[in-house]
Amino acid sequence: MGSPTLSPLKVRIISIQKYRSNYPTNERHSVMYKLLIVDDEEMVREGLRDIITYLQIQHIDQILTAKDGAEALSIIVSETPQIILTDLNMPVMDGIDMIKQLGEKHPHKVIVISGHDDFHRVKESFKLGVRDYLLKPAPSEDLIEVLNKTVRELQQEEQQYIEGESEKKLTQMERVSRRMNWVIQSGEHDEHAFERVFEELGYSLPYSTTTVAVLSLIHSTSNAKSLGANWDKYLITPDRDNPSIKLYSFYNRQNDLVIWINFDEQNHNMITVKQILQQFLTDNSELSMVVAVGEVVSKTTNLAYAYQSALDVLCYKLTANQQSIMTYGDIINRTDNKIGPIDLRNLVEIIDMGRKDQVLSFIQKYFSDDFLRKSTLESIRNNYDMILLTIGWLPNKKQDFSTFEQSEQLRLYLKTCMLQMITARESLIRSYDIVEIAKKYVQDQLQNEINMAVIANYCNVSYTYFSKIFKESTGINFQDYVTMKRMEYAKEALNGINIKVHDVATALGYSNPKNFTRVFKGYYGISPKDYQKIMK
Repeated sequence: MGSPTLSPLKVRIISIQKYRSNYPTNERHSVMYKLLIVDDEEMVREGLRDIITYLQIQHIDQILTAKDGAEALSIIVSETPQIILTDLNMPVMDGIDMIKQLGEKHPHKVIVISGHDDFHRVKESFKLGVRDYLLKPAPSEDLIEVLNKTVRELQQEEQQYIEGESEKKLTQMERVSRRMNWVIQSGEHDEHAFERVFEELGYSLPYSTTTVAVLSLIHSTSNAKSLGANWDKYLITPDRDNPSIKLYSFYNRQNDLVIWINFDEQNHNMITVKQILQQFLTDNSELSMVVAVGEVVSKTTNLAYAYQSALDVLCYKLTANQQSIMTYGDIINRTDNKIGPIDLRNLVEIIDMGRKDQVLSFIQKYFSDDFLRKSTLESIRNNYDMILLTIGWLPNKKQDFSTFEQSEQLRLYLKTCMLQMITARESLIRSYDIVEIAKKYVQDQLQNEINMAVIANYCNVSYTYFSKIFKESTGINFQDYVTMKRMEYAKEALNGINIKVHDVATALGYSNPKNFTRVFKGYYGISPKDYQKIMK
């Protein structure tokens, strides 16, 4: 009939403390479980409850009791405990009959704790699916070990179930994604293509308006496929049975998660849509992503346009903060009024003068987050192209603008390019004496027109930089140097026999001999003719 009683609780406290403190626990799972103790002796029931409460088994947060199998079945129906710790020998309904009635309808973890070491009953209980068998009085270490093992089994089964359900959804998602991407790829000129695939998939669009949201990860190592959750839980409505909104998802060929949002415009608007998407971002805050929302359309024949407009918005991912939502309305309202063209002269000076300390401020001026958010994508791309073209960055080394997903990536790349070009220019200057190259050029071209911009370009440096280093090296500016060399040439030429002043002036590029005479006299203090007379 009754089972032997357990040892008094106080006698077992030391043993319990020892094993409770040393037994490993798993803190990662937050799911809590209920435990039902079934025994016909109240002292046993309450003693076990006190012991298990004191043990503080992780993830067992509620302990129920029943005096026999019949009462236990009633509690199981109402409370659905996951773990049952039961005696076998009880009046009204014993443990074996109770376990039989549980069957497969209630897949609980059953642990037998009995005062009888009856081999046949033990064998029978295991055939019925009992997980473990403890003899009374069960040592604390055995009790805590069995309960912890049972909790781990429940957690593992739960995880397997979740993974299995996710796999089913993934398989469904893959099927939907293939069909949707096929339509995107092949149905460009068929305005009814999306309507047909929605009908084929059993997706209804009962409400007046539809838009598309594209959720795109930013350089995340996480699997984008994990985003395709059940979107029903994100419906914001007091009436879940009639939400006036439909959500369907698929993955496009870029592995972005695409959400079709069909809603009743009378009950919801873009504020509701953004609330749903914001809740999703909050629930997935560990992932870096942006959401692009396309234009709202009222005709199913415009579904392709709704999707394409969302992709157009997604192109602005470069200018968005992480975990942010961009809408079609935000993008089309952008202007370039506060974004001026690149100051190319300043850019050239920075490169040619080797002003590395000004590189970052130059880039920040045209590519800061504030400026980017006010600018169209076209103007950002144009400024990007113009900088690389001006500094002479090789086209085959240029990174495709569309590959930048964050503004910081763009800024870092431009900074690297500019600093590398400055370093390369410094190396060039060390390898060749620009001043000597310029002097030789002047000597060779004395009888031709000489322009400092041309000679600067010839030396592969800027006009300003060339002027600066030439004067630092020679002590005079470039134009004075050209004049000096021409006058030296003229002086020597005028020493020749039967040389006319007009011929020397013409040879040096003076269209008016009077101008040559004025320059010569200003330089030597005597006119060319007087100089010839003196020399004769």
